Amino acid sequence: MEFESPDVERDFPGLYASEAGKKSNESDFSDESHDKISKKDLLIGKRKDKKDKKDRGYATLEGESSPEEDADIKSPSKYKKSKPFKFPSKKEKREKSREKECKDKESDKDKKKSDDKEKEKKKEAKSKLKLKEKKKPKHNEELIDISEDLPIFGVPLSVAVERSKCHDGVDIPLVIRNCIDYVQETGLLAENVYKVSGIKSRVQQVRRMYNNHEPVCMGDFDLPVATSLLKQFLRELPEPVLTTDLLAKFEEAAAAKDVTTRGTLLKELVDQLPSCNRALLGWLLKHLDSVAEHEKHNKMNAQNISVTLSPLLQTSQRLLSALLCHVSDLFQDVCLNKYVPPLSSVSPGLPDSSEGIAVELAKQESLLSQLHKEMNQGLVSRGREEQLWEVQRIITQLKRKLRALERTSGQRSLDEGDTSLRLEEASINSNVEFAFKKPVSAEGSPVSIKKPPEPSSAFSTPHKG
Repeated sequence: MEFESPDVERDFPGLYASEAGKKSNESDFSDESHDKISKKDLLIGKRKDKKDKKDRGYATLEGESSPEEDADIKSPSKYKKSKPFKFPSKKEKREKSREKECKDKESDKDKKKSDDKEKEKKKEAKSKLKLKEKKKPKHNEELIDISEDLPIFGVPLSVAVERSKCHDGVDIPLVIRNCIDYVQETGLLAENVYKVSGIKSRVQQVRRMYNNHEPVCMGDFDLPVATSLLKQFLRELPEPVLTTDLLAKFEEAAAAKDVTTRGTLLKELVDQLPSCNRALLGWLLKHLDSVAEHEKHNKMNAQNISVTLSPLLQTSQRLLSALLCHVSDLFQDVCLNKYVPPLSSVSPGLPDSSEGIAVELAKQESLLSQLHKEMNQGLVSRGREEQLWEVQRIITQLKRKLRALERTSGQRSLDEGDTSLRLEEASINSNVEFAFKKPVSAEGSPVSIKKPPEPSSAFSTPHKG
């Protein structure tokens, strides 16, 4: 029995669209030209069509693929079989851990080297910036800390005197002067005055203020802070107050048994000291002598003082006690006067006497020179500039007042001179009148007196009485 195949092209136009188009160009469709197709041929035709479609699809994909994919497809090396996974052994693990440790160590070393280089670069940059700031300081910025550049503690005594100067002519550092004044006022009756130490934070605070050249009021702090500050200054001196050259000679003089010879030897050695060392030694010994005078209250006699302070002065106890014994003969000219700082804008007023104005003028000029030195060394700030202008203004006011006082005193002297001249002229005139009065005789008749001839005219007639 024959099986008639349906009209596939008509029923399924999408499957055979391309073939139908090709066949249409060659020949027209007609019932006469078509032969009957068997079922087997139909199935074979369908398979062929499916293969053609697949080939067409692959061809289109091949046209769109990249050349790299083509190369990968062509190269047979890409199709190598992958190796099977194996668990690493203990030796391999150890070797890997060692390699990692070595790499980590090398990386740490490299990091440290880079960090050290960066730190060095930063330090160099900071030092350069500091030098630039010193050379070209900005007026609007305040200096915070200059204690590393211009310190007062731990420097030679002459340098400390220049940086912390007493403007009344005493060549000792202002730190020592303020501490001595404070103890003289409030601490002579305090028990164990130089044995009690102050709070470290407070002592460091005051020390920093002095190193930064800031104004300090010792009354704002406790007594042990002042005594600890004085001892710290003496301890940090690079050279002893008696100097390294004369210290052995001082020890030999203190060992003399005769009191008079010991005093004369010490006097000769004290005169050989530099001016700043001699002034500091005199003020210290005078102050300690006044402390020893109040030993009933403060329990600090000469022996206790020598035990406490001789290590700071780098001397023996015998030498310090000998100096305290002869202090009145060694330093007759030293008097513990309280320091009065130069006047400022807050001060009540200028002195009235010419002597007081002269003293104050010397203080202000000393302060002005110190300000100029510090600003040339790099200590520049807005407050310091304002202080400089203030000092200059006070100096001009003092000079004007001194000139005015001199003028008034000169006028008074002139007036006194005029009055004395007038009195002398009046006395001379009265004497002349008395000499040229016409004398009268006993009877009352005037006596004729001949005047001597005038030297200018030779032919002058004699005066008739």
